[in-house]
Amino acid sequence: MKGQGAHIILTREDAKTVFGAADDEAVRKTVTALRNSKKHRDAKLVLETGTSWDAIHRCLTEGTLDPESGEFPLNHTILGGKRIHRAGDFEAIMVRPDIVPYIAEQLHHVKREVIHSAYQKIDPADYGQPLTITDFDKIWNSLQQIRQLYEDAANERCAVLFTVDRQVIAPTK
Repeated sequence: MKGQGAHIILTREDAKTVFGAADDEAVRKTVTALRNSKKHRDAKLVLETGTSWDAIHRCLTEGTLDPESGEFPLNHTILGGKRIHRAGDFEAIMVRPDIVPYIAEQLHHVKREVIHSAYQKIDPADYGQPLTITDFDKIWNSLQQIRQLYEDAANERCAVLFTVDRQVIAPTK
């Protein structure tokens, strides 16, 4: 089960709150509150990526969900940062503010043709669905939004948190 993913720009205060959480349950509650915060959504600090994050990570790395695969810094875009929470149905992975600009810069140079070629190499059985042009278009559009989020975070010298909740049926609006 892929789960619903989101990228969250973490201000300094947000990062302090997340790292000040006492245990995994508190981290999860804090991250979920940030993800669902009207204030954060209105400020465009939250980007829901649905299930597109799965294929995007595969396309930016070596076709798998291995957080260690691929090359830095693109392998940190989704799953390759610092894991601050991982328990069965929930993950939270942070990219430090000093790494965010490198990811933003590299994402700026990623070409549609290269991502499409990488997408075509994904094993549909491992991915859990057939590879279609409709799916690819959704993935490409999500990647463009992620690129903008990283650029915004880099400009503000903020960290980026990726979270995936496998219990969430659909992203909250």
